[in-house]
Amino acid sequence: MNVTRAGIAVFCATVVLAPLYAAEAYDWHRHLISELAAQGAPHRWWMSAAFVTLGAALIIDGLRAFRPAWLPVMVFALCFGLAGLFPHRPLDPALPYNPVSHSIHGVLAALSGTALTIGLAWQAKLARHRSTRMAFLALALLCVAVPLGMLAWPHVQGVAQRVMYALVFAWLWICYPGE
Repeated sequence: MNVTRAGIAVFCATVVLAPLYAAEAYDWHRHLISELAAQGAPHRWWMSAAFVTLGAALIIDGLRAFRPAWLPVMVFALCFGLAGLFPHRPLDPALPYNPVSHSIHGVLAALSGTALTIGLAWQAKLARHRSTRMAFLALALLCVAVPLGMLAWPHVQGVAQRVMYALVFAWLWICYPGE
């Protein structure tokens, strides 16, 4: 098993086990995964550690099998991992929170999504077969369309994010870091 697969397994297990440690107000249908690590959340360090673990795993494998085409994925990994260190605003709006941390989290999340989209588009450009090229372009489009949809339908943004992550993680599991 490469380190990436271990990182994905840790991250997914942490999300699946969320009912054991999440705040009572957390609803996986509407809340983002990063809100499991929100400021003031009980045991938020579980999700923060999962973000850092997956980000580090992707960087380690990217460095071991370095190719310039993996650079955007490594930038995604860096921003994704760091986002876990800057907690989201609390689920309870009455709780005090650090708006700077929340803002940094938002910037890192946007940068990670942008880097991943660029990385998938780059993989499409490198693809030799039309079907592979189309699959990478579909994934890149997904990384733009789903976040926009999450803004339009916030009551199901948690579900949408989980579907997007599942597809991206499946690609990473199968293809990254390649040979």
